[in-house]
Amino acid sequence: MTNNNEEKQVGTSEGSTSTTTRDSDRPYRSKYLDPESPSVSVSDSEKHDTFDSSFPTTATRPRAASRPKIPHLGTGSTTQNYSHGDKLSRMASGLSRMSSHQANELEEDLRRHISIHGKRRHSEGILEDRAVVDLGNGEEEVIIVDWIPDDPDNPFNWAPARKYAILLTCVFITFTGAASLVSVGILATWGTDYFDVSREVFLLQLTLPMMAIAFTPMVLAPLSEVIGRNMIYQITSILNLLLFIPQCLSKNHDGVLAARFLQGMTQSVGNSMVGGTVADMFYPKQRGIAMGVFSVMIFCAQGSGIPAIGWIGQNLGMRWSYIIQTVAAALNVILNIIVLRETRADVLLSRRAKKLTKKTGKKHICAADLQKSSFLSVMRISLIRPFQYLLTEPIVSALSAWIGFAWSCVFMFGSSVILVFEAYGFNPAQAASFEVTLAIAAFFGFACQFHQDYLYRRAAKKNGGKAPPEARLYWAAWGGLMFPIFCFIYAWTGRAGVVHWAVPAVCLVGCYTGIFMMYTGVFTYLADAYEVYSSSAQASQSFVRNLFSGLFPLFSRQMYIGMGYQYASTLVAAVALVLAAAPFLLILYGKKLRKRSKVCSTLYKDD
Repeated sequence: MTNNNEEKQVGTSEGSTSTTTRDSDRPYRSKYLDPESPSVSVSDSEKHDTFDSSFPTTATRPRAASRPKIPHLGTGSTTQNYSHGDKLSRMASGLSRMSSHQANELEEDLRRHISIHGKRRHSEGILEDRAVVDLGNGEEEVIIVDWIPDDPDNPFNWAPARKYAILLTCVFITFTGAASLVSVGILATWGTDYFDVSREVFLLQLTLPMMAIAFTPMVLAPLSEVIGRNMIYQITSILNLLLFIPQCLSKNHDGVLAARFLQGMTQSVGNSMVGGTVADMFYPKQRGIAMGVFSVMIFCAQGSGIPAIGWIGQNLGMRWSYIIQTVAAALNVILNIIVLRETRADVLLSRRAKKLTKKTGKKHICAADLQKSSFLSVMRISLIRPFQYLLTEPIVSALSAWIGFAWSCVFMFGSSVILVFEAYGFNPAQAASFEVTLAIAAFFGFACQFHQDYLYRRAAKKNGGKAPPEARLYWAAWGGLMFPIFCFIYAWTGRAGVVHWAVPAVCLVGCYTGIFMMYTGVFTYLADAYEVYSSSAQASQSFVRNLFSGLFPLFSRQMYIGMGYQYASTLVAAVALVLAAAPFLLILYGKKLRKRSKVCSTLYKDD
């Protein structure tokens, strides 16, 4: 017997008959299925797009975990309905007119529907349901496919050993790229004579690739959405290896600069795509350790790369410093070929759908295929959106300036450390060895991260299970104070003949530990605050970081020599102290700023 409250009259497509159905048989509706429906109001902020981030967002919901047990039935006015079983579903045409936010909602709605009503078919195991869609060439009947919960081909379900093998291989890409970049500072000691150029011209070997790293991810990120990550990793690693050849064989500095610029484009994947790979394989609650490994290795690369290349350059010469880096790049290529496989679930599922189309003769697609735009359209948005956020989002502007300055100081200290410790009588290679404090600081910072995670969990309990994004900034705020405080001490204790060299060395550990906490805090805060829009926010701060890091070394040595070591470091500390107000202001007023933000306000309507 059917309860009257559970019944509903549903008009047929002819509009002349009606049927009585239970709640479970109601047509599935979504407010985003018809973008021109009068019941749907699209705000300007809903038109903001999102792309795969240079760093993973904890708000990203894994595909395999996004299937609710109870269907969410919409009641919006729309021409579309989903029927379960073998009945045809019909989706609105005009997908190309949807904002990406709407398309994301449509994708999630469709995944939810398939998880509830889809049937498992084919020997390889897959969920599918039929639908009528308009993909731009008129309406056509297709079969929508999705993962089964425990599909072994889904990267979330891979064995931990396989996940961490891929992670460590990707981290090695980051390690070798970062070590190659930061080593330019110490190589300038001998490179000026080797290439017969001024120090400022030689340092363009750092500036030009950093400029490339600032811009290239805005192109590679949307490209990875189309062709996957593995192909990009493989191609860029081979190109990176080939671009070392002119550096090993030629003394034409102009040619080397061209190679370094192109190499920066290839090395950008270690800066931008590794975080996305982590998000591909690990659920949000599992990403802490994985991202900790990634962050630590970035600092270790700089902390070990500078001393290692310094000793090679001093004892074996400039050419061997490039040859050793070439060997590391070759090892990268070999490991990538052996270990790396495609990790982006949507790309893997789309490939499986194409195989089923070829096998059955019926068109199969996955939910993600519904919102694929042309690459040029996606790239155009990817290039514009980060700059838009920098100018219109105060949160992004403040944090970008804060972390951009701090990160550039890591590169600026490449000159400072050598000058300060050479005054103690150390040779250039020995002085560069004090940059190992970067690696030591990374492990201290990683240890502090455990307490930060505890504070975040405690804040979540106080706020009904969901902590405010500002809870990510507690240790970052203290790190923002540690950096200038230890920088002040470093400025006035790095005095040969007055204070032992161990004191400024310890201060460097304090400086870098503070920067590490700032680095991790900014990424996690922007991920939580901007959720599905965090890719553009992360791209904004990443652009500023890389831009500043490429420019600051051009004048840092002159500044330290002209102002004096103590006063130059004091200036750096003073600027850092002023900028350190940013996280404290966000902790106090972040909620109000998010409500005023056109982007964040759509995410926190109930906050």
